[in-house]
Parts: sequence; structure tokens; C-alpha cells
Amino acid sequence: MVVSMDGLSEAERDSLGGLPNFSAFLRRGTGIGSIETLYPSLTYVVHATMMTGRYPDGHGIDHNHPLQPGIPANHQRWYWYARELRIPTLFDIAKAAGLRTAAVLWPLTAGARIDWNFPEIAALPGENQTLKVLRSGSAAWLLALQLRFGRYRRGSEQPALDDFVSRCAADTIRRKRPRLLMTHLIALDDAKHRYGSDAPQTSAALKSLDVCLGRIVAAIDDSGLTPQTDVVVLGDHGHIDTRRLVRLNRLLVVAGLAGVQEPSGPTAPSSDRGSRVKSAVPGKDLPVWRAWFRCSGGSAYLHVRPGDTAAEIQVREIARKASRDASLGIAAIHTGAGLAGLRTGSGSLCALDAMPGFRFIEELDGPLVEDAPEPGAFGADHGYPAGAEEYRSLFMAAGNGLRQGADPGLFAMVDVAPTLARLLGLKFEACDGTSLDAILP
Repeated sequence: MVVSMDGLSEAERDSLGGLPNFSAFLRRGTGIGSIETLYPSLTYVVHATMMTGRYPDGHGIDHNHPLQPGIPANHQRWYWYARELRIPTLFDIAKAAGLRTAAVLWPLTAGARIDWNFPEIAALPGENQTLKVLRSGSAAWLLALQLRFGRYRRGSEQPALDDFVSRCAADTIRRKRPRLLMTHLIALDDAKHRYGSDAPQTSAALKSLDVCLGRIVAAIDDSGLTPQTDVVVLGDHGHIDTRRLVRLNRLLVVAGLAGVQEPSGPTAPSSDRGSRVKSAVPGKDLPVWRAWFRCSGGSAYLHVRPGDTAAEIQVREIARKASRDASLGIAAIHTGAGLAGLRTGSGSLCALDAMPGFRFIEELDGPLVEDAPEPGAFGADHGYPAGAEEYRSLFMAAGNGLRQGADPGLFAMVDVAPTLARLLGLKFEACDGTSLDAILP
């Protein structure tokens, strides 16, 4: 049983002992370990690694979403589908070994060969959410879950969604008894994005996760499955509070390298930081680009159209000048061997790191830089490079396949999948990580 709690990080470590279900879990399991996250530290990048034990250049997921220049965020498709992974996942090797599997709102599982599959996937404008989920998962089982627990859900609103998801996971344990179940809870991440790391709503979200954990563990206990079940709880990244937004693509708009094609021609204003550009909406305006920053909050990839040597020369100079402008909050630029060493496989010209408190966003509308009108107004974000201790994710586990009280220590995200595989009596043939022997008997 794997419970991913999105955004669970070192910021929460000291609070867990005061929560009844977390504290009970820790008494019966390992200590709390720290996980060094990936680059970029985005949910889908990290969850792909949790399932494969590979860095992004190996599994093929380099961001939450593919490159989609000029497309507004609510129109962008994400890496929802299992087919977008280049290599087998833990679900695949478990299935090949004859084990029954289940996923409850787990990323990158749409269309996957999972016995009971509730994929994490969202409807784009004009699509129907219910139909999209049913077509991508186990339709009959999903309808049964909706009939049993749909009254607890209010769309994607949190913490009601996590309440619904944890009820679905608990019910699946009781009724289906899969050998592998992986579920994804999002309330903590949602609260941090909306309100910031230290807001009362964030503390409330952590308490709601405690309730969800208790519900899932109770289902295991009530079903008599405790002796043969190992439970792993972990996070994927931390958050850093945002005090300034930076719309990097406005640099490219001003340079005439990105914009929106309208009847009068490409939009490329040369005015100051406060000028505005009409946003691209699929079906109405055609986004045009020669270069584009694909932003991740705390970092960004800079892409150039293949073969456009002139644009490449131009954007290198733009990035160099931008890095000297302290107002843009660029902490580092990775190129060449440095970029390759991040193992993103993004195909980008370079990658930019944001300074703490700065958030890189893709949108064209609005000024180049925008400061939060008050603390917490812009919430918190992730996507920053690994390294800062408070940005690390947490890990804990309990079960007969684990050493009670063992210290997992600090380890890499690529070590999660081989550890999970060993708990199942399986192994990955090719993997960038190693299993955590310190917590295994």
C-alpha cells in the first residue's frame, strides 16, 4: 500500500507526532526519512520516478505537461496517460508477476493495465470529466465507487476530494484485496498553493490527511490484512512561499520571438513591462513562437524551435541579460554538461532556476514582474531545484516487511521504486536507484 501525500515535506516533520494517526503509524513503523526530490520538482515528474526508479531522462516525463507554447494553463493537457512513459512501471512488473493491482487517483495511469484503475485525469474545456475518467479507467468499478461514496465529493474541492479518494482506497482494500495499491492525496499541496506554507488552511489540510491515513490503515486492520501488508507514506516535494511572479515569456514577446497570430499579424509589442498581450485560446487565436519558456514555478526550460539558429543565438543573449537583472530572480542557468547532469531529458536549450520566493509562470498577460500585494497572496509553489533541507520530502513505512524503528535517513527519489519492488518480492531489471536496505529485514 503506497500513500503519496502531495507536498508532504520537512516543513511538516515536527507536526506529525501531534496527530493521532500519524503518531500511531510511526510507533508501529520506521522513523521518518528524507527524500531528495528531482529536477524539476513537479508532481508528475516525481510520481513517474516513484513508479520506475528512473530519472526523467529515462522514463520520459520531464514536466507535468508537454510543451504547449501560448496555450492557457486551463487548456493544457498533462502527461495523464500510461503510454507516455517510456519504460515499465511497478504496476507493469507486478501485473507480469500475476499480482492484482489497484490505483486510486494515481498520476500517469490513464489507460494502464491495472486491475482496478481510478486514473488521475482532468477534463479540458468542452470535455466531460466523468466520461473521460470512465474511458481511461475501470468503468464498472468506478461507477460502483461513485454510487457508494460520490456524496462525499464536491468536484475537485479539497479536502472533500481526498476524503472521497481515501474512502475509495479503503473500500478497495476491503473488497478487492489487491497486492499493490497506490493512491495520491492532494489536499496539502492544494492548500499550500492557495494560502502558503504557514497558513491555518495548510495546517487544517495536514489534519485532514491524518484522518485519511487513519481510514486506510483501519481498512487494512479490519480486513485482517495487517500481517501481510506493508504501508509506505511519502511526499513528492516541498513548497516555497511566493512573493514575486515573473512572466518570463514576456521577454520573448518583446523580442518578437513569441506571441499570438491575429489577422493583422504576430503580436510583438516593444513597450515596457506593463504592456499586455492577448492570450491564445485554442480555436480562436493561433499561438506563434520561435522560443518559449516552459515554466515550473521554481524553474523553467527554455525551448527553441528546432533548426532556428538565429532564435537560439538571440535567446542565449536574452537569458544572459536576464540573469543579471536581480528583479527577475534567476539563481542559475544550466546549459551543456550542466543541463545534461540534471537528467531531465527535456530537449531544451537551457534550464533556469528561480531564487526562493520567485515564481516563473508561462502566461503572457500581465507585467513581466508582479509582487504579492500582501504576504500569502500568491501562496507557495514548487519546481525548485533540490538541495534545501526544508524542501525535502518525507518518507515513513510500517509492516512486517520493514524494520520497526529503523532510520531511513536521506536518500534519492529513484530509490523508492526498487524498495517497493523488494517489498513485493519483485525487482526492476534496469533502475537508477537502489533499495533502502536500512529499513528492510
